[in-house]
Amino acid sequence: MEPRLSKRSAALAAGALVLLCALFVLGRPGSTADHDHYRTQLRQLRVATSELEQDVLRQRVGMAQLHGSSARDFDALAARARQLRTAPGFLPAEGMRSLNASLDTYLRVLEGSRVLLAAAREKDQQLAGLREAFPGVVAATAAALPQGAPRAHVEAMDVDVLLASRAPGEASGVRVEASLARLARAREKQPLPAPALAALDALEARTRELMALQRATDASYQALLDHGATGEAERLITTYLQLQEQSQSRAERTRIVLFGVCLLLVGYVLIVLVRLARASAALGELNRGLEVRVAERTQALSAASAEARASDARKAAILEASPDGIVVLDESGRVAEFNPSAATHFRLPSARAVGADFMSLALPATLPASQREAVHAALLQDGGAARLESPCLRADGDVFPAELTFARVHADGPPRTTVFVRDLTERKAVERMKNEFVSTVSHELRTPLTSIRGSLGLLENGIVGELPSQALDMVRIARTNTERLIRLINDILDLEKMESGMLELKLQPQTAQDLVEATLAGVQGMAETAHVTLRSDVEGAPQVKGDRDRLIQVLTNLVSNAIKFSPQGASVVVTAGFTVDGRVRFSVTDQGSGIPEEKLPRLFGRFQQLDASDTRSKGGTGLGLAISQAIVEQHGGRIEVSSPPGQGATFHFTLEALRAPSVAPLPRDESRHNVLIVTADTELSALLRGLLSHEGYRVVRSATLAEAVQAVEHALPDALLVDTRMPDGAVLDWVRRLREQPRTRELPVLALSGRSHAGAKDAGTALLVDWLPTPVDETRLLKTLRYAMRQPGQARVLVVDDDATTRRVLCAQFERLGALCIEAADGESAVALARDTPPDLIVLDVGLPRLDGFEVVDILRQGKGRATPLIVFTGRELSRTDQRQLTLGITRHLTKARASEEELVASVRELLNGLLARRDAATEPRKAMP
Repeated sequence: MEPRLSKRSAALAAGALVLLCALFVLGRPGSTADHDHYRTQLRQLRVATSELEQDVLRQRVGMAQLHGSSARDFDALAARARQLRTAPGFLPAEGMRSLNASLDTYLRVLEGSRVLLAAAREKDQQLAGLREAFPGVVAATAAALPQGAPRAHVEAMDVDVLLASRAPGEASGVRVEASLARLARAREKQPLPAPALAALDALEARTRELMALQRATDASYQALLDHGATGEAERLITTYLQLQEQSQSRAERTRIVLFGVCLLLVGYVLIVLVRLARASAALGELNRGLEVRVAERTQALSAASAEARASDARKAAILEASPDGIVVLDESGRVAEFNPSAATHFRLPSARAVGADFMSLALPATLPASQREAVHAALLQDGGAARLESPCLRADGDVFPAELTFARVHADGPPRTTVFVRDLTERKAVERMKNEFVSTVSHELRTPLTSIRGSLGLLENGIVGELPSQALDMVRIARTNTERLIRLINDILDLEKMESGMLELKLQPQTAQDLVEATLAGVQGMAETAHVTLRSDVEGAPQVKGDRDRLIQVLTNLVSNAIKFSPQGASVVVTAGFTVDGRVRFSVTDQGSGIPEEKLPRLFGRFQQLDASDTRSKGGTGLGLAISQAIVEQHGGRIEVSSPPGQGATFHFTLEALRAPSVAPLPRDESRHNVLIVTADTELSALLRGLLSHEGYRVVRSATLAEAVQAVEHALPDALLVDTRMPDGAVLDWVRRLREQPRTRELPVLALSGRSHAGAKDAGTALLVDWLPTPVDETRLLKTLRYAMRQPGQARVLVVDDDATTRRVLCAQFERLGALCIEAADGESAVALARDTPPDLIVLDVGLPRLDGFEVVDILRQGKGRATPLIVFTGRELSRTDQRQLTLGITRHLTKARASEEELVASVRELLNGLLARRDAATEPRKAMP
């Protein structure tokens, strides 16, 4: 209960307090003084705008201006409006934006009014100039006219025009047009001289010009009044008042919510207090229960301690009474415990043994290194006990045979190893006596039986003359049982030899065909007697290393059993060939009735005879399969049987295939680069094989220079890694000979050396790509190997994108770096280009037609392009699974929407791995790196 209150309650209370603070900030009412001041400024702006427009109207009608309407007045209004951008702080951000938008509208209208007023004033000045000059034009025209109607009309026109200019309006314009019409009629009625007519035309033109300018001036003033900013000022005030009202409403609602939250918080605090009180009571009860449990646990610990002491006493008694020596070693292999039996075996007191190194203490100095390594491996072995026999050294210098059993235990603290030492001196003596007995029995039994068998054979063949029929039958029975007895004795002796380890195998290379043919020849008579056909299929089977006689013995046993259990007219088939794991399998198949499934588990037991459904006695000792199994296992193989019901049986055993004495042919796999490693150092070979295989290279090793020469002659690798410390020849001399041959002139060679070689500079020929010191720098090795096997020329970048514009942009960037750009618009084209002209870098989009990016990467992984650096440059977001699938060699994943041009270019520079720096020399023949 207490943990729930301390976590959930504290979290809810903290959340409520945060909400309370937020509501308090949101619910603060706006400042009344700020509101009043801002509203007053808005109203003053509206009044000033209205007064300015009134002065414009007075100016139009010719009245005196009260306030002035100059440009300075407009600037003052604009300055006032800009000051209003600093609105009261209680307005929300959205309200501030709305109010500023209204102010912007007002400023635009005000600026337009100023422009219109300036234009109207300019036209008014032009009109004033024409008005002042017009009486002089009228007087000159009247002076040029004779007395009469035209002259009177000209003088009247002066009055009409002046009135029209002083009192603008449509009526004034009509009056001037009427005066012009009367003047025109008077001209038609009274002929006038040419000067007078010219004067009248000039007067009419001047009149029309003055009236046109009058109308333009009137229009400018009218537009100024229509474009007034007073309305915008009113709307500005209205907008602000609405926003202020909304702010007040929001603050009121927030205060109501704040009050409700406070009530909830108070209620929650009361609930928490009640729960805390209950939790306190429960905690007291738990505390009392805990005290009881502590007392019980203390009592149990006391009992366990007593039991542990008793267990230690029993353990000590076992250690004391055990006939086997028991040695406990710490994590460093030093003796921690040494029981009395161990002290007896090693003739060394326990006090002197504790702290000593077990290997130095127990093993004689003359022990072969292989046995010493086996003991050391057993000391470190986890996951079960390891048992082996080894001679051990007594403190007085005697050596005794011992069986060592190692058990490594991981308990609290560092691991410890317990070694059980059993003295085999007596057992070995018994085994020697047994072996001597077996040898004696072998001689004492086989010698008379051989004589008996020979004698019976002579009698059967008529050495003493033809025997009576009954006597001949008795001789044949005796000879047959003698043969059985000899086979039984031979089988028993073979088993004893195998169990005692005395069976010696003469391991020699044997061909499967020779073994099978020799076996079939030996049982051909038996097959003809049983009317069974023998067939074999061993064509192309490899060699094995084994004891010819013993392997023929196994095959003979299996074939003879197959003949026995096959019906007349059936066939027995013997085959030999490779298995999927590279071993050789021999199979013997019959067409008998098969073996019941329940009898298969005891098939290879001693003295087992399985007749299946055939009631005929098949003869035999029942030891043949047991002996065959032992022989096969001693060859490192395994024998098995399969027997579908009613379909005969197939016995097959597997042996290790014999490797040719010369190096195996270098496998040609056009989908992967082949690298030949020439080194006698197994650790270096294992390191390089693991590194290069992980990068997709196919690796073959030659342990000697002779093997390397044969491998290169048989199949040319893509690259050669040579260890200059080879013990059986001058590697650099061989490299120079390779350079002189047209076939190997361009073969890339990387030299591995443990020190700086004095002849490294001379060795840096067109074949020697680099001189790498050991221990090998893995990054440098992979980089050099990749550069060595690339096609000569500029650094090539394959850009794969279905958008032509993107391809052009990327290619322009890469060409500026000095790279050669190859374009592909779809996945199939990308795969074809990557195979025809392997690039040094691929820039790949994912969403491609025909084959998408995932399919392109999957295809390239299956070929030599698996180690090509890749930049996945796509617009889609890639999950971790997508990124793992879109990976070749060194891979970068960039998103078009986020990766900058600098990041892309930097990735290209990095993944091209120095090839850009060599672009000027890329077309030259391959030569040594400095």
